[in-house]
Amino acid sequence: MRGREREWRAVLGLFRAARPGAGGVLLLDGTSGAGKSALLAEAADTASAWGFSLAVGRAEMLGRLVPMAPLLSAFNESLTNAMDRPVVLLERLRGRAEVLASVHPVAVVLDDLHWADPATLMALRTLQPQLSAHPLVWLLARNTDFRGAEAEQLFALMEAEGATRIELGPLPTDAVAALVADFLPAPPGREVMELVAGAEGNPLLLTELLAGLCDEGVVHVAGGQSRLISERLPQRLKRAVGRRLERLSGQARQVVETAAVLGGSFLPEDVAEVLGRTPAAILPALQEAMVADVLADAPDFLFFRHDLVRKAVVDGLPPPLRQALHHQIGGILLDRRGSAMEAAHLRVDAQDPGRSTLARLGQVVDELRAETPEAAAAAGGRAMKLLTGDSASRHTLTLDVARAMTEAGRLTEAVELITEALDRDPSPADAARLRCALSAASLLAGETAHAVTEAEKALATPDLPDAVRDQARLVLLQASAEQEDIEPAVRQAASILEDVDGHADAVVVAALTVMSVASWNEGRLDDGIRLAREAVRRAGEGSMAARRTHPGLALVSMLLDAGCLDEAETEVRAAREEVEALGHTAWAAGPALLRARCELAGHRLAAVVSAAEAGLVVADALGTHLFTSLGMAVLGAAALRRGDLQAAAALVEGERAELSPYAAAHGRVRCLLLAAQVAEALGRPRRAMALIAELRPMIERRRSVLIVDPSIAAWLVRLALSEGDRARAETFTAAINALADDNPDFAVVVAAAAHARGLLDGDMAALGVAVAHAADAYARASAREDLGAALALTGECDQAISSFNKALAEYEATGAVRDSARVRRRLRRLGVRHRHWTRGGGATLGWASLTDTQRAVARLVAQGLTNRQAADQMFISMHTVAFHLRQIFRKLDVSSRVDLTRFIVEEDHLRDRSPI
Repeated sequence: MRGREREWRAVLGLFRAARPGAGGVLLLDGTSGAGKSALLAEAADTASAWGFSLAVGRAEMLGRLVPMAPLLSAFNESLTNAMDRPVVLLERLRGRAEVLASVHPVAVVLDDLHWADPATLMALRTLQPQLSAHPLVWLLARNTDFRGAEAEQLFALMEAEGATRIELGPLPTDAVAALVADFLPAPPGREVMELVAGAEGNPLLLTELLAGLCDEGVVHVAGGQSRLISERLPQRLKRAVGRRLERLSGQARQVVETAAVLGGSFLPEDVAEVLGRTPAAILPALQEAMVADVLADAPDFLFFRHDLVRKAVVDGLPPPLRQALHHQIGGILLDRRGSAMEAAHLRVDAQDPGRSTLARLGQVVDELRAETPEAAAAAGGRAMKLLTGDSASRHTLTLDVARAMTEAGRLTEAVELITEALDRDPSPADAARLRCALSAASLLAGETAHAVTEAEKALATPDLPDAVRDQARLVLLQASAEQEDIEPAVRQAASILEDVDGHADAVVVAALTVMSVASWNEGRLDDGIRLAREAVRRAGEGSMAARRTHPGLALVSMLLDAGCLDEAETEVRAAREEVEALGHTAWAAGPALLRARCELAGHRLAAVVSAAEAGLVVADALGTHLFTSLGMAVLGAAALRRGDLQAAAALVEGERAELSPYAAAHGRVRCLLLAAQVAEALGRPRRAMALIAELRPMIERRRSVLIVDPSIAAWLVRLALSEGDRARAETFTAAINALADDNPDFAVVVAAAAHARGLLDGDMAALGVAVAHAADAYARASAREDLGAALALTGECDQAISSFNKALAEYEATGAVRDSARVRRRLRRLGVRHRHWTRGGGATLGWASLTDTQRAVARLVAQGLTNRQAADQMFISMHTVAFHLRQIFRKLDVSSRVDLTRFIVEEDHLRDRSPI
């Protein structure tokens, strides 16, 4: 299930344990719409398919007068029996469960236990221990919006006795992105992403929103993105929210409606003042809304748990009432001289608020940008629409609004606003400020060269205030670090670090980051990581502007190259949390795509695709392409590992054709290497060598290129040797060995150097060192394979077979389908045959009846490969492919390659929607 993989594994674990006769309990907690009922329904369907007997029931608020009604219904007992004594009912239920469990395992699925009557809860408390020796699985769920002390007590007791308890929280970002992709015809545009974000990962709100947008025809495709043609919320979403609010009393609903007009967050005294009451008088209504999970509390204010709920509430108000409330609230908040957070909820489009209101908004946007850029961008954007001509208010607002839009990921709007302002012939100082903002937006868009140009123009302005000069230096450092030639940035950074006290802390953090990247590129790995950690420390202790430089992203990349996966995963989580806490949406793709790199380093290929696609969806929606080439490279590497060369080639060609103008240096290197690897895998070694020729100057400037993948140095040497270019192989070997000599404490470099040396000279001792020191399972498998090949050449066949077998096991563990097939071919040549497949699941027809090899053949043929090409990809004979293809046609009841392709497309669609 989307985003519920951990919970689903727990369900399947209980089912698997029940088959041999063990029981178990899974307790599900969650708020309204968290997906408890959906998970239980999928569990019931799966249990039935696995041969379980089902006992499915649900508690109802109006059913509490019938003792044990959910259990009686679940076990098909007449509700008229509820009048019997509790002891008699318990014995009847226990006997019924034992009879069922004597034939098949039993899944007891009970939902909405927050409504359960005391007799039901006491029966569960009694029956579960009594039946623990039988193959019964209990799946019990309750809604935590309802504070039922008895149900909570039952769950706590069961958990203490060993039950697995899970709280269904919001869906993670990648699951939300996948759900969006399920519904929409194209990647979502920014306005769609904003609506989706308002669901805060709530499955019910998400599905009602997305289904409603599609049902009501509000989505159309423009520029390759799903865009909205109307700002109105779908009716089915409003109905879902209405059902939720029906549980509130009249007073609580009135308070919620007033608060919704105030905004996503608000102060209780503001609601009270608008309603003409005291805070104490509305306290019960606020508490009621919080218990229902409509509102939640923070240390200094209250807020709506889901912004979509707030928008639906506001949308449901009659327009005249909504306008009147906007006007009343705006006056109250601005007259109070409160904080920017309070004033940000002003709706300037309600009525003409007057010149004083507009002037005050400049201060509001400036202050609010430090806390919530999206709110600042929204408030400022509305204000800008009201301003005409060259008013002072326009000049005051433009810069702050553009910065807020940039940080909120609204790059196109920010650039348009800045360009328009520059066309109005501003003063030199104002023009410099605007160019700094334009440079920052260009950087995030991936247009790093343009970012450098604009920052340099700003710095060239005479008599710049120190603050503006620091802003220009900051973005110049960040953009220059992504250029091929980083030396100008290094000189600037060194100058800044010589006078730390003379610069803003954000500039110092950026300078440290540049120096860390430069050290890393030069092959001084210890210095690179040390400086990156220092930048992260300073940012964490510094100002908001310093934290918004996000130096942790550079640190994560270095840690991954160095083979420090655990620390990298910790740092990428911290980076993601920081981006979210700062509301710095424009940088959201960075942590997402670096997490995909972490998944690749951990050889979790399915998770790689999920994380990378989620990150690319965010980048496409916002237009923040700084990390897009990295995402393409990671997706391509996963496809190459799986043996899907067509997908890998398509990614590389798409990146080089469409994204190369936007690719940051770190992404360009990875894409170039991937392109060469794909070319070699497709049987085009000369093309691969031509691409490597492009890489050679980069290696001279960036020695760390040789460890962007633990096995890349060995691959470069192997490719050069296969093409008879020993001189180039020697160059690569010398380079990686020099890097290892300079960094003896980095096992990943030591192993890579030994591997390259072993390949160049046929040195089995060096290959043994590579195996022993490899910090990565895939790199170790590669070294074992090369060691096996060297042993086979010397006639030591038994040792070669042993090495190949170990390589095969490690390749298979990392999902390296193509590499596994190559090793099997090597073993066949030594007289050892490994099964290249597992048997089908017992079925004689259909997709489930195919072996793994047949599925692989089917997919390659469906991609348009000939039998010869498929054979080459799988390292088997063309006759074997033809044999498998005949079996595939028979089992799938298809008669042509076109039919086979259609079948696989449909199968993939069904699998994507499957809960397993």
